[in-house]
Parts: sequence; C-alpha cells; structure tokens
Amino acid sequence: MNTYTIFYSIIAALYGLFIGSFLNVCIYRIPLNETLVTIPSHCTACSHKLAWYDLFPLFSYLFLRGRCRYCGEHISVQYPIVEALNSVVWGITFYMVLYRFNFALNMQSVLTGVAYCFFFSALIVLSGIDIFHQIVPDRVNIFIFAVGIVVLILDYKNFASHLIGFFAVSVPLLILMLFNAMGGGDVKLYAAAGFLLGWKAALISLIIACLAGTIVGIPVLIKGKKQGIKHPHIPFVPSISIGMFIAAFWSSSIINWYIATFLPGLAQAA
Repeated sequence: MNTYTIFYSIIAALYGLFIGSFLNVCIYRIPLNETLVTIPSHCTACSHKLAWYDLFPLFSYLFLRGRCRYCGEHISVQYPIVEALNSVVWGITFYMVLYRFNFALNMQSVLTGVAYCFFFSALIVLSGIDIFHQIVPDRVNIFIFAVGIVVLILDYKNFASHLIGFFAVSVPLLILMLFNAMGGGDVKLYAAAGFLLGWKAALISLIIACLAGTIVGIPVLIKGKKQGIKHPHIPFVPSISIGMFIAAFWSSSIINWYIATFLPGLAQAA
C-alpha cells in the first residue's frame, strides 16, 4: 500500500466535510425549487444571512451548541449528521478507489475517485429528500447519469456492463411500477445509478437494498399499526443508497463468496 494513501483519503474526507454543508442546502432547497447558487446561506427560522464564520461544517454547529447565532432557534441535528456522513463516505470512497487501482495515484484513479464521491453525495441528498419529502427529484437523477457518463469514459473497457446496468434493475422495477408497487423516482434512480455502477453491482445493490428496507420497514409498519396508520411512508432511497455504496466496492467479493458457499461445484469448474 502506498504510504500516502491514508493521507489522501483524509484529505478527501476533509473535502467531503465541506461539501456536506452544501448537501444540506440541496436537501432543503431542491424540494422547494429554490436556486442553489444565488441565494446566500441563511437561517431557516429567522432568514438571517449567515456570516462566513458560521459556514464551517460541523464545527460551527458544535461551537454554537446547535443553535442559531442570531435568533437562538435550535438547528436540526440533520446538518452535522449529513456533513459528518459525507466526510466519512468520501474518505472511504477515495481509499477504496485507490485500492481498486492497486494504490496507483494517477489521473484515472483520481477522477474515478472524485466521480464516485459526487455519486454518493448525490445519494445522500436523495436520501434526505426522500425521508423528509417522499420524492426523488429528476434533477439529481440526471446529475447521477452525468457522473455515470464520466465513469463510463474512464472505464470504457467495460462499456457493455455499464449499458446493461442501465436496464438490469430499472426495467424490472418499471414493471413493478405499472402495478403501483414501486415509485417512478426509484426506477429513474436505478437507471442512472445502474449505468454508473454496471449490471453486477446494480443487481447486488438491489438485493442489499431489499434486505435493508425490510429491516427498517418492519419496525415502521409495527409502529404505524399501533398509531392507526394503515400505510406509513417507508423511504426506500436510503436503503438503495446503502446497497449501492456496498455493491460499488464489494459486489465481486459478495458474488465470489456466494458461489463458493452455495455453488461450490461452479466455483471449482471456474
């Protein structure tokens, strides 16, 4: 392992921390169809414009003890959670991408790492929006597809895998959508993300997403039943995001483990 790998991963994590602050802006403004650029950051309670020293991710939240400097209103814990989560995701992502490239730090590995970091940040945004607003905005899916084009260019040797990935999961989900068993936003997400990940990782991510969704969904259904809610909303995008993050780097290991464990004859033949 290159001695600088951990250092670069830490740098990526720090960048992820600052990008995490922007992700909170996206989660708040995209459902409201507000611009992400021209309107300055402000308190959502008193609308006071935030000073530059209020914009340091996570640290300003801790320093102000979770309250607005100007009106004293409580700041949602969502903000530091998103910032910290994005930081951790970026650090792990950059490390795993370098690992995939045998720790060779070159233009291809760096651009691939950056592309995957932006991809997972987009998934965090979609997860937050799905939790709070129960929608999956098209503009974020389009952004993911655009990142997928960059990944395809960098990984052009696996063009067929990326192309099949566009349809591998989205088409079955589209059929389910026709029976009102799946939302259209999830279908579009899997088309864009499947194109980026390739078909094997896309399929593995769906399996993991279903398992994660079941683990989360059962307690929500039980709680909803106790409260008299017949159809409580169970956000599926967070489960999809978990599945995609795991599958992006470990899908091959998962497939090899499954074959060795349950299909040993196939493994020996290979």
